[in-house]
Amino acid sequence: MRNTGRHVQPEGSSSRPPGSRRRGALKLGIFLALAFVLISVALRLSGPYLVSSSVVRSAIASSIAVWTGHDVSIDDVSDVRFWPTPEVTLNGIVFSRSRAGEREVLGEVESLSAEFGLISAFMGRPDFKTFRLERPRIHVVRGADGGLDWTEEGLLSEAVRAALDGSADGGSENNSGDVEIGSVDIVDGEFTFTDAASAASLTARAVNATIDWSDLSAPLSGQASFLVDERPVSVTLETPTPLRLIGGASSRIRTSVTLPGIQAQMQGLIGLRDARVDALDINVRVGDVAQAAAAFGIRLAGTERWRTASLNAQVSNMTDEWRFEGLEFQINESRGDGILALRPRPDERPLLSGTLAVDHLELGDMLQALSIQVGDRANVPLPALTRWIDVDIRLSADTASYGAFPLTDLGASLIAKRDSVRLVIADTRFLGGTLSARLTGSGEAFDQGADLAMNMEGINLGSLTSGLALGGGPSLKGTGSVSLNASLLGTGWKSNIESMSGRLQISSDSGEILDFDAAGLRRLATDRAYFQLSAAGKGSFDYEALDVAVRFSEGSAEVERARIAAEDEILELSGIVPYSRQALALTGQLSDVDAQTADTPLRFFIGGAWNDPVISPIPNSPTPGQ
Repeated sequence: MRNTGRHVQPEGSSSRPPGSRRRGALKLGIFLALAFVLISVALRLSGPYLVSSSVVRSAIASSIAVWTGHDVSIDDVSDVRFWPTPEVTLNGIVFSRSRAGEREVLGEVESLSAEFGLISAFMGRPDFKTFRLERPRIHVVRGADGGLDWTEEGLLSEAVRAALDGSADGGSENNSGDVEIGSVDIVDGEFTFTDAASAASLTARAVNATIDWSDLSAPLSGQASFLVDERPVSVTLETPTPLRLIGGASSRIRTSVTLPGIQAQMQGLIGLRDARVDALDINVRVGDVAQAAAAFGIRLAGTERWRTASLNAQVSNMTDEWRFEGLEFQINESRGDGILALRPRPDERPLLSGTLAVDHLELGDMLQALSIQVGDRANVPLPALTRWIDVDIRLSADTASYGAFPLTDLGASLIAKRDSVRLVIADTRFLGGTLSARLTGSGEAFDQGADLAMNMEGINLGSLTSGLALGGGPSLKGTGSVSLNASLLGTGWKSNIESMSGRLQISSDSGEILDFDAAGLRRLATDRAYFQLSAAGKGSFDYEALDVAVRFSEGSAEVERARIAAEDEILELSGIVPYSRQALALTGQLSDVDAQTADTPLRFFIGGAWNDPVISPIPNSPTPGQ
């Protein structure tokens, strides 16, 4: 009978238990690790005897020359060590080339250290990576075609050209090989960049940088700090296509820049050769406008009261213009958004155009930015934005202000050219009514004159006179309309107020003249030759209709008509108002509305300072027979 419980061992299986097999594998691993360590130590200990410094010197000089495509000379190999990592240190490296029969020095490095492969060194062809450059002095020239003079020949140039011949979408690099680089450290360097087309030059000193670039086909990341005109700058950069970036083709980048008072981040697709920006997201924060302005020596009219500022936008350049889309900005606590376009124009100034909407607009600052001096805010006129560019912008603001006057729902357009400015404000809510205005000027800072037309409908006249801060005296209260047409010769509306000329009209259906007591004036006029207006009392003159028109020039206004009609009497004024001296020289008359029951009209002279003028009654002419 067959025994079904018998165990049969499969053919070819090991009779050793699993624990024994694991111990055997562990011993083998330990043996191999010890062998690797011993061989590595032995190679490093024997390195000084098997590798000559002259071989390393010649190899690294050749390697640098192959990389850059320029001639390289080395003063001395100061150190070759093999422990813990094979590394060579060179002194006095000079990069040069022959041009027009003369030797041109492109750069110098006081000390250069690089790691090299031990096995490749034994074979007489050491490979180098992980470089450290101490006190390099490099000069880079950007040619008229946008190319760099360091990218003419050599392994790096070949890799750049191969990358440019590959994909054109800013993606991964092609045909660049796997040449190992590692990291590059720069200590206390100096780099000078010169643009051949514009002859502009920029020097970065005290450059300390770290660049991580494992091989030519790999992404690059780095960070650097340096000084430009003694101002500290910090930069970080990441790009998946460094060869395309070096070659000037469109490349994706992520970078940040920190300057005194300023932080900026940029991310997108750019091309350095033709200054092309396909799509670049920018984010700029100015934490201290005054600090940034002082650090860079930038003073722009209209920005004196800015404390903080920020800007976000997607920048791209089309065929003929730079576009700033998705624009969001903030100045102090006021936010805004919109779209702008900057168009370079041959033989003309660039044109900035677009539409902006803001939470709050300071009209005084905007006028100042147009070089319109609205007072004595700057003893020395500051440069205006319109000195460099022409402007064609549509503006809207939820709220706005000019001095003490608030406005809401403001809509405006601004057109500023080389020698003219036109600002139009339409249908803005102002002091309970509406305001529209048009300002046009010509010349630098309006030095050839300006014209102002302003209409106010249904406004609070009391708020208007209070905001003007006329310095006391009678003032209006009520609802009415104001029309102003003025011309200005020369800059400065307050310091040069005498140069203004034009016409002012005020009308109102009801209201009162405060601090003008008609009854008290009549009482004092019966027995006094003159008295202060304030002595007549603090009453007011209630009117049902007001119509005033004055023409002004050279610091003085002539009253063409001034008729204020109350329920039972009428006040009429004529004469001169020397407003530059805040004085009055008027003749007034109070007469009854009902001619049949009217008393003799009271005529009087008003003179002196307008905050409390002197009233001098004018005797009535004697009737015949008296």
